[in-house]
Amino acid sequence: MNVGIKGSAIWPNEETKINFGGHELLLKPATRETEQSIHINLKGISNIDALILINRFLSVLSWCDDQPMENRYGWSGTPVPGTVPKEARISGSIIASPFGFPFYRDIEKSKKTKLALALFREARTINSTPFEFLGYFKILNIFWKDKYSNGQNALIEGIRNSIPELTDDLAIRRLKTLHASESDVPKYLYESGRCAIAHAFADPIVDPDDVSDLRRLSEDIHIIKAIAEHLISAKLGVSRSIAR
Repeated sequence: MNVGIKGSAIWPNEETKINFGGHELLLKPATRETEQSIHINLKGISNIDALILINRFLSVLSWCDDQPMENRYGWSGTPVPGTVPKEARISGSIIASPFGFPFYRDIEKSKKTKLALALFREARTINSTPFEFLGYFKILNIFWKDKYSNGQNALIEGIRNSIPELTDDLAIRRLKTLHASESDVPKYLYESGRCAIAHAFADPIVDPDDVSDLRRLSEDIHIIKAIAEHLISAKLGVSRSIAR
């Protein structure tokens, strides 16, 4: 199977074989005529499982380098790894590593961890501020139910308890601004962020054509992303190094 890859995470500058999830992946760098690509021998693995495995690998890279990574898919049936022709234009180029590609990670064993990394890559890759925001929020939902009980919502309270743990400068700066205007910042992030994006029946609603909505979310997203990253790093114990 031969698949093209779009994204900005680190990538080897020469053909490199790695072992991931019990299978060998061949990574090819981009050339003037071809895209960067991943190739896998389908012996002992189905087409679907091979694509899932490649997606899991891309999610690890996206997490480690905090960059978008997209499986552009391709074809199977060639006896040897083929090349993926360059598209008319794919924005976002992978950065070739001048120091080799010391990748020694493996597929995560925990279902929760695999889902968190997949959601992180999806959020990091999607070209939509509202849906990127919602993607990070879904990572929070892995840990806390979005349900009210005895007047409290576990997801809102999870945000409240996580905020003191944040160290990201952009998140802290946005929190200071919100504290000056919002009486309950976690509830604001939930109602004017998560709910406003996911629903379109009653206010608050995020209008993707309204630049004021997009600007607000582009600032609020720093907080939700920082919480998601904290949960993946601290709670799930996932390293951001490709070497371990």
